[in-house]
Amino acid sequence: MSLPSPLAPEQTALMLVAFAAGASTQLARQLAAPTSPTLRRTFAFGVLGGIAAVSVVALLSASLTPSPSAALLLAAACISGWSGPKLLGRLGTLIERRLGLSSADQQAPDDEAQNATETTAVSLPKKAQ
Repeated sequence: MSLPSPLAPEQTALMLVAFAAGASTQLARQLAAPTSPTLRRTFAFGVLGGIAAVSVVALLSASLTPSPSAALLLAAACISGWSGPKLLGRLGTLIERRLGLSSADQQAPDDEAQNATETTAVSLPKKAQ
């Protein structure tokens, strides 16, 4: 016996595509970094990019009427996938505040977590002259 899906089949497909778009965007970002990231870190950030993309696409789908176009949702998935963990942290803080789960005077995330996400920036190679 299989469990019923909380999503309609077209929503499930949309979320899978969003996850794939966000994850592949974050993987591209990680692999384009000037230093070679570890496999574990690359995989973890790819998954975080996918989760961020699904979160944003789900929120956009639920909050915008009429429903946004597939192209807009795909663009949002790629953009949010690029930001990955940093976006998830900000989105989580925003939702917690809206639900009254955190106070305004609560401390920011620890410096180690912030540094981990800030070191993922990609610098483009300089043109050879």
